[in-house]
Amino acid sequence: MSQYPLISVYMPTYNRAQMACRAIDSVLAQDYPNLELIVVDDASKDDTQAVLTARYGADNRVTILRQETGQGACAARNRAITVAKGEFVTGIDDDDEFLPQRLSQLFAAYDDKYSCVCSAYIWDYGSVKKTLFAQERAVSLSELLDLHTLSNQALVKRERMLQLAGFDTDLAAFQDYDMWVRVVAAFGPALRIAEASYKVNVGHELGRITNSPKRMDAHQQFVAKHRPLMSERNLQNQMFYRLTMQQQPLSLNAFLSACRYGLVTLKWRYYVKHKLAGLSQLRIRLFSKGVRGLFKK
Repeated sequence: MSQYPLISVYMPTYNRAQMACRAIDSVLAQDYPNLELIVVDDASKDDTQAVLTARYGADNRVTILRQETGQGACAARNRAITVAKGEFVTGIDDDDEFLPQRLSQLFAAYDDKYSCVCSAYIWDYGSVKKTLFAQERAVSLSELLDLHTLSNQALVKRERMLQLAGFDTDLAAFQDYDMWVRVVAAFGPALRIAEASYKVNVGHELGRITNSPKRMDAHQQFVAKHRPLMSERNLQNQMFYRLTMQQQPLSLNAFLSACRYGLVTLKWRYYVKHKLAGLSQLRIRLFSKGVRGLFKK
C-alpha cells in the first residue's frame, strides 16, 4: 500500500440515517484501495446511530463515533480529523455522494506545490443535474476571495488541517469556504481538476431559505475575518454575493458598475434572471419536478 497512502474521509451526520447510508456506500465503493471513513453522529435524536452501527459496524474501514451533545458539523469534522490515521483527509456531507473514481483522481492530481486538490462537482436537483466549475486550473487566493470556486470538499494533507486548527466552529455558515481560504493563504494556490466526482444532492432542500438572518450574519463575520486579505475587488464581489443571497434585483447601472470587478458572466446571468423572474421560477420547478411536474398543482 506504500504507493497508496491512507486517505481518511470524515463525515458528520445528524438525523439522516438513510441519506447517510447512501453517502457511506459511495465512499466504500471507491476504486482507491486504501481508505478509512470516520462518521461522527452529532447527537442524532432518531435511530441514526443504531442503523449505521448495524450496517457498518463490522467493516474495518469504518469508524462510527457519537457526540453526546450536539456541537455542530464543524466540531464533528474536527473530531474526525483529530482521530484520523491518514496522511490525507477529505470530507463528504451526509446527503451527498462520491463517484467511484473520486479519491483516485484527487490523489493522482495531488502535488505538494498546491495547498489542496478539489474537483468540479455535480449539482443534482432531482430530475436535472448540472456540473459546475468543470475546468482545470490553479485557484489563487485572490480568485478564491472573489468567489468560492473550489467546492465544499478538498483533498489535503492532514497535518495542514491540524496546523490550522481545523474548521472554525464559531461560524454559523461558510465554514468550508473559510477553511479553504485559510488553507490557500497558508500553503499556496489550490488545484481544481475538471473531472466532476462529487455529487451535491440539493433536490431535498430547494425550499431552504438562503437569506436567513443566521446566514447573512455568518457572511458578515466571514468577510470581517478575512478583510485583511481582501482587495477592493474582493470586497465588491463579496457584496455582490451578499446581494444574491438576499435575492435583490440589480439595476442596469448597478450591473454595469459591478462588472468593473470581474465575474461578468455570473453577474449577467443574475441580472437577466431577475428581469425574467417568471421564467426563473419555471426553471427551478422544472429542475425539481421534471416536465410532468409543470402541469401539476
